[in-house]
Amino acid sequence: MGGIRLNIFERGAQRLRDQIREAFPATQFYGPITSCDCEECAHIREELRHKRWDEISTAFVDFTCSPALLTPEAFNAFLPAYLLRALDDLPEHCAVVEFTVYSLCPNQPEENGQDERRDYEDGVNRLLQNARLMSPPQIQAIRGFLSFVQENAGNAEWLRPFIIDALKKVWR
Repeated sequence: MGGIRLNIFERGAQRLRDQIREAFPATQFYGPITSCDCEECAHIREELRHKRWDEISTAFVDFTCSPALLTPEAFNAFLPAYLLRALDDLPEHCAVVEFTVYSLCPNQPEENGQDERRDYEDGVNRLLQNARLMSPPQIQAIRGFLSFVQENAGNAEWLRPFIIDALKKVWR
């Protein structure tokens, strides 16, 4: 990125970080974290138990890559850690950016079959369930994040169709 573009990018990223921090208060989470009993989810539960989103290490966020395995309540509580970490690595092709975006977007059906369409609708409904738990400022912060990613991510061209669909169907 050129010097002027980098400066504009950094100012926009900082405004978005502030918006995320303001929309998602850092409060301890005592609810259910995952609904699965596998080893990976047990590790996630142990790491996130009784924590605030701002207490999660970047190493943990980098290891898990996205909040997709979390319950809707835990997704809401810990999403800011992933959003902020994704902004740190946005110009790169970083797994946290990609998988955090995917956790906010319905899967695009690769074929037009009935099973693919049903999977797509299930994904939209799951995301709408998450969105119903969020306040208007939180939804606006997510919209801001997705819009910023579609314009500035290193792999924006790949992510753009997912983001456009999510902004239209879920995060309105």
